[in-house]
Amino acid sequence: MAIISAHKNDIGRNKKRDNEDYIWVDDQVGLYIVADGMGGHEAGDVASELAATTIADLIVKQLAQQRNSNTLDTDAIKTIIVDAAEAANKKVYQAAHAAKQKRQMGTTVVLAFIASSTAYISHAGDSRAYLVRNATLTQLTEDDSWGTFSSQSSGTDGAPSPLDPVLTKAVGQNTSLDPSFTTVDLMPDDILLLCSDGLWNMLDTDRILAEVEKSGSTLDKAVEALVAAANDAGGRDNISVVMVKHTAS
Repeated sequence: MAIISAHKNDIGRNKKRDNEDYIWVDDQVGLYIVADGMGGHEAGDVASELAATTIADLIVKQLAQQRNSNTLDTDAIKTIIVDAAEAANKKVYQAAHAAKQKRQMGTTVVLAFIASSTAYISHAGDSRAYLVRNATLTQLTEDDSWGTFSSQSSGTDGAPSPLDPVLTKAVGQNTSLDPSFTTVDLMPDDILLLCSDGLWNMLDTDRILAEVEKSGSTLDKAVEALVAAANDAGGRDNISVVMVKHTAS
């Protein structure tokens, strides 16, 4: 098995706004993170970087220890990832309260860790993970948002509400996080796509898939095409895209 990846972060079309997204890519470890900060100037960018780097540092350290003891199974990986996310949550929460800003800092996060032919996915907020397989795009995460909660509670997609984008979970917003965790068995030529809402708010799933397909699944071309398309569609927010391809050799 081999892994190749590509990524791109773009501020979007509003050049006056801060870039509050942060990307972490480590092909050697097989760890990929997208964090989308919130809280405004000197808050969102701090939160996203603090969360991503804390999670990455802890996962890399714990993976090394577990591999040395030959105890790296799915339960162990889940514990490592969830504990790292909770530690990041604690750090951002403490930093937010220390800053005493009117808008409390926080961040979404979505991550993928790939070992052998399995992807371990975790997230909190509305940054998403998708799987591209056989010309189909499948969303692997559910947004932690009021709109998703309302739809799940009622069992139907109700009329759009201004509250729909409001997050029900994010790093640094509460004393605990309880991030999601799921696994995906990867097949050759599968592509994982991690992104902030700056992408999926601008492009629907059909358009995202179309841009990937037009690139011939060449990752460098695909990330450039996706960011360009999101900007062409309005580019109202920062745009972060990470694509990871699982190959047979």
